[in-house]
Amino acid sequence: MVRILALILISAAVLPETQAQVLRDKRVHRRGMLHETVYNTGEIGRKWFYRDHDITLDPLMEWPGNSATTIDGLQYSGQHNIIGGGISISASYDGVNIFNLDERLYSFGGSSGQHIPITVAGVYSFPISIERIENYPLLDDGSLNPAYDPNEAEEIIIAQWGTNTGISVTRTSRAWSYPDYDDLIIFEYTFENTGDKDGGGSPDNNETLHEVLIGFHYGVAPSMMGFQRWYGTWEYDFMYKNDLRGYFDRHRWLRYVVNTGNGVNADFAQSGKPDPKYFANFAATGEQGGGLMSPQAPGIQMLYYDRNYLATKGNTIALDPRVSNERMIDSDSTLKQPFMNKVESGNSREDKMIPKLVPYTRWSGTYTPYRETVFPPPPGTEDPDSLRWIGRGAFNFRQSYKAVGHHIVFGPYILPPGGKLEFSMAEVVGYGAASGPGEWDEGGGLGEVIDEQLPWHEVPHFADRVIDPASGQTLVENYIGEFGYPDYVNSDVRTVKDVADMAYNAYTGRAPVLPLWPEDNPPNGVYQIPTPPPAPIVRITNNDRAHSVLRWGRAQESFSHPRLTGPVVTYRVQRSQAAIGPWQTLAEIPVGSANNLTEADLYEFIDTETTVGESQWYAVTSLDAQGNESGKTNLMEVTSKLGAAETLNEVHAVPNPFHLSSGFTSGGGGNSAQQIGFYGLPERATIEIYSYSGQLVDTIEHDASQYSTPWFQVTRNDQEIASGVYFFVVQTPDGETYRGKFTVIK
Repeated sequence: MVRILALILISAAVLPETQAQVLRDKRVHRRGMLHETVYNTGEIGRKWFYRDHDITLDPLMEWPGNSATTIDGLQYSGQHNIIGGGISISASYDGVNIFNLDERLYSFGGSSGQHIPITVAGVYSFPISIERIENYPLLDDGSLNPAYDPNEAEEIIIAQWGTNTGISVTRTSRAWSYPDYDDLIIFEYTFENTGDKDGGGSPDNNETLHEVLIGFHYGVAPSMMGFQRWYGTWEYDFMYKNDLRGYFDRHRWLRYVVNTGNGVNADFAQSGKPDPKYFANFAATGEQGGGLMSPQAPGIQMLYYDRNYLATKGNTIALDPRVSNERMIDSDSTLKQPFMNKVESGNSREDKMIPKLVPYTRWSGTYTPYRETVFPPPPGTEDPDSLRWIGRGAFNFRQSYKAVGHHIVFGPYILPPGGKLEFSMAEVVGYGAASGPGEWDEGGGLGEVIDEQLPWHEVPHFADRVIDPASGQTLVENYIGEFGYPDYVNSDVRTVKDVADMAYNAYTGRAPVLPLWPEDNPPNGVYQIPTPPPAPIVRITNNDRAHSVLRWGRAQESFSHPRLTGPVVTYRVQRSQAAIGPWQTLAEIPVGSANNLTEADLYEFIDTETTVGESQWYAVTSLDAQGNESGKTNLMEVTSKLGAAETLNEVHAVPNPFHLSSGFTSGGGGNSAQQIGFYGLPERATIEIYSYSGQLVDTIEHDASQYSTPWFQVTRNDQEIASGVYFFVVQTPDGETYRGKFTVIK
């Protein structure tokens, strides 16, 4: 179902002229633990820029999701990990001067920026469409989804845009809620030479494009909250040559970044940024995800790159003897891939990127026998994977202390009209990059100095000492050994390498055997993923004691799937003060439990440990007989309120009289101090408010299972009310009526 729809969108070659007027738009992946914002312009997260971004309302490679929090009255947007991302395209027409940059075509879809974000839509990218497709096994009403496709992701976003190069792009991104696969998002791209240079749907030329380079770019900076807790800002000056280290695991084609959290000293024992004030408390309780504020290791993994249409020797300047050598040439006379494999600063401004995206220079250089990373060390150990990398774009390990900018580019291609190129990649985030000592990757160095020429370094891990960077004091000798993993690390898939292996598994349908080579993979994912029973759709109300009442149906008990790990046998009811945990199990309810089934054949659980006005998060997960658990897809925050009255009796306006200093101090948004509450309401009622002279001031339709409803002293004409005496009339659908009055003093 979903793949057919994707093909329909891709094949829509002729679109109405008004299509060029489609606005820049976004959709958000929220199905799994990794949340991400994607645009119909090529941008990922947002436009790339590295200044003035201490607050975000959209996920920026956020892991875990729903991580916004408040500490000591300060609000934090949460654990966001990129300053922007996207793609680049560069190309030339036949016969142009390849060395004249003004004659070359460039498109930057979120892949370029500095301290001011560049304009993308209408300049480089021309939005066509974007659609988010739900493929969850259950519908919103809790019934089975008849259109569910077991061979597709639970959440799919398809975006299309044209570019000023005449290459149109379709990106399909996929996410799952299954605990083994919920820390990744897989992106499949199609680049087609349509000749459409403005997104209007009609070709503007019929030219073959030469020296085509396709690039994927991310500004990786884990994490916003960690930087804000230490420096008060998620600021590039503290990322660059300071807190971050970039690594490349070429056995997985995985590039990732870790936060050493220690200024300029790369002592791995100091990684993860301990909270400067509450480390001991957060680590012991698991609050705020634990004592480490930046344990995320976000990464980008290539899963497939297209070898079709690669230019051959004699047809590209990249293979001209003046700029290349035989080591760069593959057995089919094409250039060995990737063309470029660069780590750089977060400054990817246009005038810097343009001269790099040309076929006659390899920005990062190429692997040679004299700069090979040996895996594992010591140097001199023969590694067949290293030999296969000779002549390919090299990871510039000496600049891995810059860490933020990650660029991987493929080509050059010769793309005729109608020609298509396909690429697949995954965003992956894990709790650190290694589970313990002994893992080595390229990168992690301190900089371009004489004693730092080694291409490899040991990968930081958290089964190690944590040192306070400010005082040098050892906080704990073995963080994982002492405190374990936070609750949002919800399976044995923990490090970013573990997640990358699951991305490979999801895409190819087979377990990884290192080394992995994207060129050996299929151009499209197979997505034959083992599936736990789905979490139920849960409804939460409050009763007349402000207790939370959770109810859900039984449709998931008849869910079938060709790779189902087992039917649901138990429901686990959990509660937390924050979406990232720590989670408390309130009950484990067996399927069919007579103690929890209502007459309507709904499961019911009542949380009696609630207080009016306090908020908590709930989730109900499904478990099979082997303990495989669903994701927390029904995650919900609830503020405890008194439930609706069964019948209409007395209704009270509170506060009464109202003074400016007596309004509520929380709830109701920015005008909460103006709030008057009506208490004692049944589930459905109409409240009419009249002035002393009998003029109707406002009408409130109350339709909620709550005992109260707020009013902010604004008339139906959007005017603030004056001081005086007001009357209110409450009516139920059954004709019951209650009358009262209140006074406002300003």
